[in-house]
Amino acid sequence: MITPKDIENKTMSPEKRKSAKNDYFAFYVGRPLSYILTIPFLYTNISPNAVSLISIIPIIIGFVLMCIGTTKTMLIAGWLMFFLWNLLDGVDGNIARYKKQFSKMGSVYDAMSGYIAMVLSFFGWGVAAAHNPGLFQSIVQLPMDFYIILGALSGIFVIFPRFIMHKAITTLGDQGSMKTVKDKSEYGFVKLIALNLTSIAGFVQVLMLIAVLFYIMDLFTIGYFVLNFMVMVVSLKSIFNVK
Repeated sequence: MITPKDIENKTMSPEKRKSAKNDYFAFYVGRPLSYILTIPFLYTNISPNAVSLISIIPIIIGFVLMCIGTTKTMLIAGWLMFFLWNLLDGVDGNIARYKKQFSKMGSVYDAMSGYIAMVLSFFGWGVAAAHNPGLFQSIVQLPMDFYIILGALSGIFVIFPRFIMHKAITTLGDQGSMKTVKDKSEYGFVKLIALNLTSIAGFVQVLMLIAVLFYIMDLFTIGYFVLNFMVMVVSLKSIFNVK
């Protein structure tokens, strides 16, 4: 019988562990749960690429629930869908490494799923904030559409540096030149804090749930608009400073 420990041993190299463990929630909570969820998939012929595509479904459902949700139950259900994506995002890689089913398109499907999740997560919470006034809105009266705009921009801020980095790699023809930008294993204290606060598979998941439970999605949206903008500026600066 396959156990989570078997999956961990076959899928987590020392190099990968060194980098992955810096994203604390993803490493210590999301990854172990993804091992458990991976087990039934290993007894099927479902490919890693198929799982990557399947993972898009809960993202869409979660986004719709956040957009139309007016009760805490619906909003929590929306969060659960995003968290399910988080787990499935680990399952595809687990299957690929466990069964050694690698393909060049695998990383493309995985990235596509991740980019969709990044944009729709922050956008969805912005829409939810617009429909469910919270603590900040009760103090400072802002147009409700304001939160939708901030959520959409926040999602763009997250993915834009990634697009620029991939373009830089393609243009320069040297992935090694971007190693200092991409390598998480050598992050200092400030970068570690930023990584954990902005990783869509990390503490963002926790803060999203807190925002739903305490109806502070307005604060979440404003806070991440500012944070994601700052991280985008710093990331772009690092990319353009690469020699």
